[in-house]
Amino acid sequence: MQIDAFLTPYFPEQENLFKDAIVVMIDVLRASTTITTALFNGAKDVIPSDSLDKAVRIYGNLSREVRFLGGERNGLKPDGFDAGNSPYEYTEQAVKGKNVIISTTNGTRTFIKAKNAKHRIVGAFVNLNAVLDFIFNDIDSTEANYPNTKVCFLCSGTNGRISYEDTLCAGAMINSIYNRYLYKGVQISDSAEVARYLYNFHSTNMKEFLMTREHPKHLQKIGFERDIELCFTFDKYPVVPLICPAR
Repeated sequence: MQIDAFLTPYFPEQENLFKDAIVVMIDVLRASTTITTALFNGAKDVIPSDSLDKAVRIYGNLSREVRFLGGERNGLKPDGFDAGNSPYEYTEQAVKGKNVIISTTNGTRTFIKAKNAKHRIVGAFVNLNAVLDFIFNDIDSTEANYPNTKVCFLCSGTNGRISYEDTLCAGAMINSIYNRYLYKGVQISDSAEVARYLYNFHSTNMKEFLMTREHPKHLQKIGFERDIELCFTFDKYPVVPLICPAR
């Protein structure tokens, strides 16, 4: 098995880089958390878009009764959108049975990558062990192919730079996968090992540490303290969002 990690979304994506891989895409603050929340609250599906204009076009092609438009730029809701990027805006009353279209500054740019992966999974702290269970079940069900198994983590970062919360979330998952399959042989890339090391280093005071970092401090400044508390909660939602090919 190979475990790899990309700690920002800005890297040269070669054609077969993620072919047949299990890819976990992470934007803890807040796209991954918001998408997971929306699906838990009954959204029919969530359609990520890498641009606001494209999101508006998709929204315009759907019936009024079944559409919901969310997104943010620099943390704030664009004019005319139904919601921003706070998971608290994606309540059951707001999204149940609806197609949710969402475009965010960082996360949704990541979610459109790795189109030829075996699975593209949206991961966060709020669904961490649900994602791990999905990965374990998939690996164990195809045990004969274990030597060729590849698990990759794509972190959204913040404005092209590494974010601690995404890296530690990836590190927590990498640590579990590494420890579970170590006896069978695991190759781990340097960047994946960095994420695993940082998670283990901060695991005893992770939440307190993350609250001191750049992106959480920005969200606190613009009034989203409650969002941060939710986003740093482990295993709140037993949901595994899968990104399907574009329709």
